[in-house]
Amino acid sequence: MARTGRLTAEQETVAAAVAARLGDGPHVVALSGGGDSASLAWAVAFSGRTALAVTVDHGLAVSSALVAAATEIAGILGMEHRIVAVEPGSGTEADLRVARLAALEAAAADATILTAHTSDDQAETVLGNLLRGAGPTGLAGIPERRGRWLRPLLGVTRATTRAAAAASGLPFVDDLTNLDTSLRRNRLRLETIPALESEFNPTLRQALARTARFAAEDDALLTARADAVPLDRVDEAVLIPAAALATLPSPVAARLARRALRLLHDPYPGEAPDVLAVVDAVRGGVHQLTGGMLAEREGPWVALHPATSGAAPAPVVLPIPGSVSFGRWRIAAGGESPGLGRMGALVGGKRLVVRAAVPGDRIEIGGGFKKVSVALGEIGVARRLRSHWPVVEDDGRIAWVVGIRAAPPIGTGRVALAARQEPS
Repeated sequence: MARTGRLTAEQETVAAAVAARLGDGPHVVALSGGGDSASLAWAVAFSGRTALAVTVDHGLAVSSALVAAATEIAGILGMEHRIVAVEPGSGTEADLRVARLAALEAAAADATILTAHTSDDQAETVLGNLLRGAGPTGLAGIPERRGRWLRPLLGVTRATTRAAAAASGLPFVDDLTNLDTSLRRNRLRLETIPALESEFNPTLRQALARTARFAAEDDALLTARADAVPLDRVDEAVLIPAAALATLPSPVAARLARRALRLLHDPYPGEAPDVLAVVDAVRGGVHQLTGGMLAEREGPWVALHPATSGAAPAPVVLPIPGSVSFGRWRIAAGGESPGLGRMGALVGGKRLVVRAAVPGDRIEIGGGFKKVSVALGEIGVARRLRSHWPVVEDDGRIAWVVGIRAAPPIGTGRVALAARQEPS
């Protein structure tokens, strides 16, 4: 961008960085109310693009000032503005980040999401990951682009973005929690990096950014191998082939785990404990993950899924003849061939009801009974799916665990049943 005389050098730098990276299609600006995001919003508006500004309100003590500043900034720039409130939860940095990313994803629909991470953020991330003992993925730091997420200011310093925002007359405010040195990132920013620059390397931030570029090249080779392993997304779960996690070299398996975590709630790549938990799930057990998720072995898969399932479908009467939908199932009754696979036989057919299995359900087997949960477990139905698995009641008696087991006939009448699962 040529120098126009109307812009400061800092404004030109920010405007050029953003203009060079904006693609086609809709964009969402993550507008926190701070100087970096104010500068980003200004540059997007200056480029002539129409974008939605989204502010996530965490409901913390500092949130009201930030939200007010973001509202005023969006108004000055003529940007449509949306405030999304989220529960503060535990208030930890990790939980706040997960909540923020999820809120932005939900608000952005199919748009590219722009965040105002700077080269200072990159330096802090790389150094923090190094101190944790990270490998190439951690040392690669923050990617400029991943999926729908774009960070056009990653090569621009924080001092430049703040100066550009000030020159643009935008009323940004500082998040006072950024001064709390009890938080690890703040201590790196305010104490550790300045001390290292003073004592060892005045260009430390640039050196850390250079390290990130080198590590990213190495990481890309390992990631390419992990990306060759297919993942399956079924409803709320991400399924990883357990054999791949068990046999791949550990650096590749870790990247496969990170890819699955990102698919579960992009762009969160998973902290090291989550990655280790996913890999360890190959050996069995239920492992807690960040954001209320679990990892557990399910036969040939390691499944990542929410700790709590959504509500099961409501019970529905099954007409004779006729068919009904129940979640992903289609269940039919009547005649010798209802037209679906997985046949079952009911006797009587006074009043057929399809409902979800519940704890304590039992089905008659010969001269005794078996718990429905046990019958499902015997054929490998995942624990997380059992509370949504359909059963068919015949006048209050469980006559069919759909697709699994039918109760023995009683009475003289007979109704044929069938079911199939529809693609997700």
